[in-house]
Amino acid sequence: MSAARHARSLRTYLAIARVSARRALAERGVLAGRVAFLGVILFIFSRVWETVLARGAVTVSGAGKAELIWYLAVTEICVLSVPQIYLAIEADVRSGDIACRLLRPVSYLGAQLAEALGETGLRLLVLGPTGAGIAFALAGGWPADPRGLLFALPLGALASALAVLSTAAIGLSAFWIVDTSPIYWIWQKLAFVLGGLLLPLELYPDWLRALARFSPFPAMVWGPGRMAFGFAPAAALETLLELVFWGALVGAGLVWLSRRARLRLTVNGG
Repeated sequence: MSAARHARSLRTYLAIARVSARRALAERGVLAGRVAFLGVILFIFSRVWETVLARGAVTVSGAGKAELIWYLAVTEICVLSVPQIYLAIEADVRSGDIACRLLRPVSYLGAQLAEALGETGLRLLVLGPTGAGIAFALAGGWPADPRGLLFALPLGALASALAVLSTAAIGLSAFWIVDTSPIYWIWQKLAFVLGGLLLPLELYPDWLRALARFSPFPAMVWGPGRMAFGFAPAAALETLLELVFWGALVGAGLVWLSRRARLRLTVNGG
């Protein structure tokens, strides 16, 4: 493919992402619901941690109530920013529309990813500042060392992008199993537990923490979140490398699934 064709494709995908972002911005009810949900979660856990920390039941090195609230804010923002791209792909497969969309000059998978990433970017721009404002109010200020949050910004964006790739792969499984919801539910619950969505991995038993590190979920959730515990360039670099590694691995798997799905569609006469 020539450089000019690469440039045209990139402009096309950027245009798709912009349209998706504008559409997501117009859905104010959805955005408001996510902001409200984030606020409720942070409020509940701020009270839980206030009680638990006061009793000395759990401790996380370098983390008090404020740091734990900011941790949860970062992890929830990463998760809530990801659209359910798997449902869109599944719907195209079920309806048969995917056969027509595959004939378009723009890659079907590329267009779906561009659309999902555009919506993800818009949600991050909305949930990021509002979530930070809620966390600031509930925590009574910034974490003890707020410089770590500077690392959370790019890491959180990369983590959300990795989640988009993962859910797109789940969507492509509709070529074989039709209903992808069970796979998504399993993936989501593993992300919540092994990723440390509500509780940092530091509070996990050693065996569960070791098991989690063999999955992409800590890099996707805990990695950006732990930046709220302080300025840790080494930890940020570790998370970045893990995100790049898992992103490349999931991306390669996504390309393979896309080719297999196209072959299956061709064999079945689609």
